[in-house]
Order: sequence, then C-alpha cells, then structure tokens
Amino acid sequence: MKHKNWQNIWVIGASSGIGAAIVQKFIVETNESTTRHITISARSHAALQEMALASPRISAMPCDVTNPGSVDQVLELIESEHGLPDLVIYCAGFYNPMPVEDFSRDTVAHHVAVNYQGAVNCLEPLLRKMRARGHGEIAITASVVGYRGLPKAGAYGPTKAALISLCETLREELTGSGVIMRVINPGFVKTPMTDQNDFDMPYLQTPQQAADFIYNGLCKNDDFEIAFPQPFVRQLKLARILPYRWYFKLVERLVQK
Repeated sequence: MKHKNWQNIWVIGASSGIGAAIVQKFIVETNESTTRHITISARSHAALQEMALASPRISAMPCDVTNPGSVDQVLELIESEHGLPDLVIYCAGFYNPMPVEDFSRDTVAHHVAVNYQGAVNCLEPLLRKMRARGHGEIAITASVVGYRGLPKAGAYGPTKAALISLCETLREELTGSGVIMRVINPGFVKTPMTDQNDFDMPYLQTPQQAADFIYNGLCKNDDFEIAFPQPFVRQLKLARILPYRWYFKLVERLVQK
C-alpha cells in the first residue's frame, strides 16, 4: 500500500459515525515515530473533547460548517498551531427521510446548509490556501445516493448529487496545481442517521468497515472516487445508465419489497 506523508490532518464532522471511525483508524495506523497530528471538528464540543483525551495526537476544535466565520476561525487556528492541513476529510452531514407527504422547504434548506453549503464554506479558504502552497488533498464525503434519485431522499439525495458534481468539476480544474480533490461515496452505514430508515438497507456496513474502505482508498492511490461496498456500487452505477422507463420500474419493485 502507498504511504502518504500526511503530517497534518483535519477531519470535519468527526464527533460520530464515519468521521469518528476515520479518526480512530488514522490513530491506529499511525506509527509512533511519526509526528502526525489530527484536528477534529464538529459542533458537539463534549464529544470532541472525549475523543481528544484518547490520544495526544488529537486536537479538538469545534466548528459550525454552516457559519463561514466559524470555519475561517478554526482554519486560522489550525494554521497557527500546526500549519495548513495536508489532508482534509469532510464528513459533516445531515439526514432526515422526506417522503412526498412530508415535503418541506425547511427540511430541504437544512440539508443544503450542512451537506452542500457547509462543504463549500470549507472549500473556499482551503482551495485558496492549498493552491498558493502548491499541494494538499481534500476528500468530500457524498454518497451513492447521489448517483440517481431514490424514494424518500428528496432532501438528502440532491445535496449528495451536487457534491459529486462539484468535486468532479474541481478535480479537473485543479489538475497541475498540486491539490488533489476526491469524493467518498459510501453505501448504507449504520449510524444514528440511517437508524431512521424504515426499510432494509442492502449491504449495510459498520462505521469501522467504512473507515477501513476510506483509509485504504486514501492511502492506495490518488483516484478520484472512493466508493463502497463494491457490489452495491456496481448495481447503482448500472442503474444510473438505465433509461428512465426501466429505472422507475426497478425502483418501484424495490420499494414494494
């Protein structure tokens, strides 16, 4: 496996779920002789502090990604104490199922504020600073749900589709800059968010399994997409190219199961 010299890592949305599992994975895989440091951010101050107590390599810096000023302040603090991050992983996210009978502009707006605009708020200063430095790596967590529209995901799915499109655009435009843009597309992962679902989730992963996939993908190469689990990814990517008539029939059958 390729070993990357990330000395300064920032994990945003690290207080629970995939983000917390990624932090633990990095700690376990970090050689004691290295000087690697991990800054963890989320809105939950108490959860971050508890995680930081587990390792001297971790610094907790609470951050509200929906507030650009909060993002800028935390990034400036990281820079002053540890330097500009080499790797940033954006895991902040919000999810509520939204069937059509509960369609709500407020629900959609909250999803957009955290999942999409929150990532944009982080990207603006990171892209500017990393491009000026000439290197850096950013991995944005989207979802396989962003591949195509799915029932009850009317608020969540479009934000993930937008993130995938944004990362695709930036990946191409950053060619030659030394800054690597990547997207992480997990399938279903058992977290408090997915516990809200009232249907069987195929290929359900634990946060630890998700963290293993993400860590291995980040270390192995610089490919654009890290997507898992592979059987589910292949099925959804096939569905993405189906004509609408076939696709909607397929979705109808799945919903009826």
